[in-house]
Amino acid sequence: MRKERVTENVYVFTSEAYAQATAGAIITSEGTVVIDTLPFPRETREMLDFLRAESKRGIRYVINTHHHADHVYGNFLFEQADIISSERCREVMRKSGEKNLAEAKQQTPELAEVKLRLPNLTFPEKMSFHLGDKVMRLMPLPGHTPDGIGIYVEGDKILFAGDAVMPLPYIFWGDRVVLQETLRALKEMNLENIVQGHGEVLLKGELDETLDAAIAYLDCIYEKVKAKLATRTSKERLVNEITLESCGFSPIALDGLVKQLHRSNLLRVYQTLTAKTR
Repeated sequence: MRKERVTENVYVFTSEAYAQATAGAIITSEGTVVIDTLPFPRETREMLDFLRAESKRGIRYVINTHHHADHVYGNFLFEQADIISSERCREVMRKSGEKNLAEAKQQTPELAEVKLRLPNLTFPEKMSFHLGDKVMRLMPLPGHTPDGIGIYVEGDKILFAGDAVMPLPYIFWGDRVVLQETLRALKEMNLENIVQGHGEVLLKGELDETLDAAIAYLDCIYEKVKAKLATRTSKERLVNEITLESCGFSPIALDGLVKQLHRSNLLRVYQTLTAKTR
């Protein structure tokens, strides 16, 4: 696990074991708010040990940005904290969480001790949150998944965006157009930093360029898949022929995992386009 201090009381923790997944913490005089957990208990415990030493009033809340395993499987380690999420996120975890966890444990022995812990505080759309001298605004950021939320820390102008912002936009469970709308809305927010769900913290000077590139990429994959379908290219060939580089992205980000994400994105666009024409 890597630790980074973004401002005086805001920290970001990055997994070195899986896809550079991130978690965050906002330390206040009234206690600490944690945003997401790390994919494996070992790394979440490292984060927890650091925060226990730093936080005089303890860890009060854990906020889940969305239901995906790599962001919520550490919930069970925060025994004294309330878990907060959108209503939609809790509902997805309630319906399919146990089944998914059982399957994950079979594939990944490191998850053996994980217990699914559902959020116990939920909100429908938006929520404001005051703790110590910090104001946090929780807002919907759909597109990667329908249940995604972001946490905006007022004053610091930092947004924890969950997987709505990643080194490569990822829509396999989501919606391309909805994600583009979300990314455009982020451009209007006058942010200092965006903490991505995976990868490096984005700085003010690179925000517009990064968000524009993500929006353009989502247009690019749509146009290229549509063109290939017009020439009756098979799904297999289409996925191999539309490269990441041809849509303006390097294949090395996230230790090369972006190549896999790109293929999944192409399949998602293919499914959406072929479903419409049937």
